[in-house]
Amino acid sequence: MTTAIKQVWVKFFIREGCIGSLSLMFASALFSCGNLPLSQLNLGFNVASIGEVQQKRQVDAEVYLRGKVENRAPFVGNAAYQLEDGTGSIWVLTKQDLPKLGDEVLLKGEVRYKSITLKELAGKDLGEVYVEEIEQLQRTPSSEKGK
Repeated sequence: MTTAIKQVWVKFFIREGCIGSLSLMFASALFSCGNLPLSQLNLGFNVASIGEVQQKRQVDAEVYLRGKVENRAPFVGNAAYQLEDGTGSIWVLTKQDLPKLGDEVLLKGEVRYKSITLKELAGKDLGEVYVEEIEQLQRTPSSEKGK
């Protein structure tokens, strides 16, 4: 729930010398968000849904994604993990340490598309959208979610 304080009230609190009360209101609003699941807090980022990223296929677009790690694939020099958010799943290519299965990750990345065509299927494109991780902004280990 978002609470907006109208400018009139702010002026009232300042005029009446109630800066302490105003500070208390802001602090209580901030701490009341503490019981929200991490997935509902965007931390100021415009977090896209994975389904939307796959549907739009805007190659080279910078996106913020949040989801749960469902699969992992280590490679030499790189690694990949599959991120799921309820709207879909997407592979994330990373040069960082792989998150563990069940971890919740907030990341900044670039949308990529790898085209795969087979002659046997009359040149049908079986390619897939994936994300190249620029930065992992937050990682919540699955063992800490219940705490």
